[in-house]
Amino acid sequence: MVLKRDGFGGSRYYPENSELSILCTYKDQGHTFVIIQYLDLPFSYRLINRDGLFLLEEELLNFLCNQLDEIDAGIYEDVTLAKEITELMTRPK
Repeated sequence: MVLKRDGFGGSRYYPENSELSILCTYKDQGHTFVIIQYLDLPFSYRLINRDGLFLLEEELLNFLCNQLDEIDAGIYEDVTLAKEITELMTRPK
């Protein structure tokens, strides 16, 4: 497990070599955000700003770069799911 910024205003522990999946994307104030899921850990989500990909660790950068055309085409866009995940991840513990 590795401590990383979660994109929701905090840090969380994520599996080091987990399989990744794009859960959904949404647009806010002219920026595209991607919510990814680490499949080895239930309810393990991370919010990524499409414009900040160059700041990511290599494994995640490579994964997202392979999906950029689909992300930019809006294939994963789901505002309702993104809102639910954001509320879940920012809810006080």
